[in-house]
Amino acid sequence: MIPGSTDGLLPQTPALPPSSIALHVGVHKTGTTALQAALADARPELIQRGVLYPGKKAAHHGAALGLMERSWGWKDRGGEANSRAAFDKLARQANSSPGRVIISSEHFCEVDSDRASQAADALGRDRIEVIITLRNLGKLLPSSWQQYLKYGVAAPYETWLENTFAAESKRTVSPSFWRRNNHHVLAQRWADVVGNDRVTVIVLEDVDRSAMFRTFAQLLDVPEEILTSRMDLTSNRSMTAAESELVRRLNKEVKASLNWGQYQRLVRVGVAKSIVERREPAPDEARLHTPDWALDAAAERGAVMAAAIRDSGVKVIGDLDALAARVSSPPKAPDSALDSVPMDAAVDALATLVLLTKEEPSRNDLTRALAKKLRSDAGATIKRRSKKGL
Repeated sequence: MIPGSTDGLLPQTPALPPSSIALHVGVHKTGTTALQAALADARPELIQRGVLYPGKKAAHHGAALGLMERSWGWKDRGGEANSRAAFDKLARQANSSPGRVIISSEHFCEVDSDRASQAADALGRDRIEVIITLRNLGKLLPSSWQQYLKYGVAAPYETWLENTFAAESKRTVSPSFWRRNNHHVLAQRWADVVGNDRVTVIVLEDVDRSAMFRTFAQLLDVPEEILTSRMDLTSNRSMTAAESELVRRLNKEVKASLNWGQYQRLVRVGVAKSIVERREPAPDEARLHTPDWALDAAAERGAVMAAAIRDSGVKVIGDLDALAARVSSPPKAPDSALDSVPMDAAVDALATLVLLTKEEPSRNDLTRALAKKLRSDAGATIKRRSKKGL
């Protein structure tokens, strides 16, 4: 174990072997979006240093979802299908590079043991190195709920917490939460597949924001500034209590009337993303309050997770005990604070919606698209009948 340091940075860590394929599997809400944006933007400099970040997109979500053969979004209402071919293509790109390769998607944290084994076979068991970034569970709770808001969840925060910590058979709101956040189970799953000497856990608590970027640069054996200079390319701040309530109530009103594509365009981008990226909350705007009972439960689970990770024998960078710490929470906002949003937040959201609506396809565009779909369906029907001899 490489313990945490006291200067706000993680200790210097050795580079991965020169031909390694580093698979960063998350978890969610640990700065993954910012890291992926930095890696994507730095592709030309990384390749000059013998490091490949495959593909052209910011992250490898499609490949991770393809490995699980899972859709993105609402499966039965317009979700985007992902096939295994997306992962196989990524694996071929990685295998074609003789130097270091870095792959990153927090969706890989949800694969089961069988799919993890398939991933290891495809990437090469002699090359794969699994990297897991972790934060304290109590700190993950509010940001995780906000992430689920962007998928359409309409349950209030405390209701969501009660459901999340309920018995497994009673978890109905966000059943994927514990697939993502049983951190010791995640570490052990990959250790069972690739060996504990090929799994590295990075604890991102009590460290400077640049620590993750520095550590990944060290693992890839590239100058730290290649990543640290790009760590502010994205804004993925948490929403305030009022901003969160705006999205939650909007979900309650409109979700049933939209398909996934419409929801993603109008709510995820038009409202949630525009609020987060276009404004900076005032210091006195109320933040989400996590009740004491939930923080106690998170600390208890965190202690179990930290002990199990320590016993697993995987490599650890940072302070595992920080995962077990009982964290504090901002004070609870009065109900009146949730009944209005700052004017600039409302204007940003509405302005984005107006501009998005302006870009809606015309009636002629929709007519052409419908005609094309009908022709395609008719052709498929004819082929099926021909095969049946009709």
